[in-house]
Amino acid sequence: MRFQTKEKEKTLCAGYVRLSQEDGDKPESNSIHNQKELIKAFYKKHPEMIPVDEYVDDGYTGTNYDRPGFARLMEDVDKGKVNCIVVKDLSRLGRNHIETGRYIEQIFPALGIRFIAINDHYDSANEENESDRIIVPFKNLINDAYCRDISIKVRSQLDVKRRDGQFVGSFAGYGYKKDPVNKNHLIIDEYAAGIVRQIFEWRLDGMSLLRIAQRLDEMGVLPPMEYKRACNQNYNSGFRAKADQKWSAVCVNRILRNESYTGTMVQGKRKKINYKVKQIVDVAEEEWIRVEGTHDAIVSKSIFEQVQKMFDLDTRTAPQEETVYLFSGFLRCGDCGQNLVMRSTTRNGKKYVYYHCSTYKNGDGCSSHLISEKKLTEAVLNAIRSQAAMLVDAEHIIAAAQSLPDGGFGAQDIKRQIVALDAEAERYRELKQKLYEDMRDGLVGRDEYQEINARFSNKMREALEKREKAEAKRKKLLSGGSVLQPWLKDFCQYKEIRQLDRWVLTSLVDRIIVYSKDSIEVQFRFRNEMQELLNDAGKTTAGRSAAL
Repeated sequence: MRFQTKEKEKTLCAGYVRLSQEDGDKPESNSIHNQKELIKAFYKKHPEMIPVDEYVDDGYTGTNYDRPGFARLMEDVDKGKVNCIVVKDLSRLGRNHIETGRYIEQIFPALGIRFIAINDHYDSANEENESDRIIVPFKNLINDAYCRDISIKVRSQLDVKRRDGQFVGSFAGYGYKKDPVNKNHLIIDEYAAGIVRQIFEWRLDGMSLLRIAQRLDEMGVLPPMEYKRACNQNYNSGFRAKADQKWSAVCVNRILRNESYTGTMVQGKRKKINYKVKQIVDVAEEEWIRVEGTHDAIVSKSIFEQVQKMFDLDTRTAPQEETVYLFSGFLRCGDCGQNLVMRSTTRNGKKYVYYHCSTYKNGDGCSSHLISEKKLTEAVLNAIRSQAAMLVDAEHIIAAAQSLPDGGFGAQDIKRQIVALDAEAERYRELKQKLYEDMRDGLVGRDEYQEINARFSNKMREALEKREKAEAKRKKLLSGGSVLQPWLKDFCQYKEIRQLDRWVLTSLVDRIIVYSKDSIEVQFRFRNEMQELLNDAGKTTAGRSAAL
């Protein structure tokens, strides 16, 4: 088609160019430079058209019209500076077929604006071309569909990278930085990592989130956002900051909850609703993408888990203190199961601390279960020393057994388990075969056969799974490898412990059950693993309870 010309009226033209990688634009053909050159060549062929200005949106999606260059263009339209808009093609104006159609068919005509799309041979001044009424909306629809298709492909590609453990974010989290050799790999930022470790240590010492934030401000440590900007990173995040940036309890909480510090890549926590709606929404935790061992850890998994456990405890800070009470969140009544609460008295100028049942305190029954903090501390220390001593002995016994040619009693015992599990699996296999023969002979109905056969299959599968685990354990023993877990080393160092603190409690103890002032039970973390270790060593778990 030929573009219409108006001899008597000069056309004041605005050249509009746009480029975006996000909606699938091709940088080679749609580059800002190429678009500008095409529009200039068009002006040369139509001398009646007077170029007024160029309006550029470089790096802005075509799925919406929230673009600075386009906003400036419309302001100049309102001011009467231009009466014609020239673009390379319809997709440069936009890829949202509804909004783009509204501008072309309603807004521009209402404002008296002539619209020209060069490569699509469209000129709104050409009122005689009836085909444009069909072709233009159809092209807009194709542009929209193309953008949707590209969006789906980009999302799928990013998901593949996430599941492969590759980092796809724009900025690394506090404590890390992008590997200059591989932008999808994270390496440790030593300074920030040191701050992260300090935050975890303070938390394990019982310090509150707010006090940690205050301590960091007192030390002059820049909060994460300001630190990244100070490192010359053009950083922006979804969390809006005040002008005077300081550490906050929310920021500290975010760091302490971040599993990425254990070396596990956690991504996909938030997402855009779709390619048209840029609103960010949170993703359910069970749908997050986790890949372990993708980068170096800043804190161990054990420490991270201890800190997460502390969030479930009662961690109110003691008045005029930086840390929480020693036993806060650990004590349970042996009868009603409710928490024990603290009370203190002063006699002859000396302060005495006691704990008693919260149900009894509220007048709802139960009994006081009153116990002094001093006796409680001594009992817990004795229980820790006793358990650690047994574990050390068990470790020595197992280590000695592992040095024997056949793996000692440990490997022999596992071998006996394997033989028994093989026999159990074979028995259920035979039962399944016998059941089938009974059904074939008409002794058992089909429905009954299916029900009983499913039960036998489950039993046989359970036996085979147990055998597989036992065999792996036996091979490890025979190869000289340790079957002991990392927690054992941490626990055994407290064999001679003399002073109890919050760190020790969160590291070793799950809960403390108080039956009376003369009887408590200390339930340790990893108690199932401890039971297995002591059983392997031929010992019992005597001492799980501590008698006073």
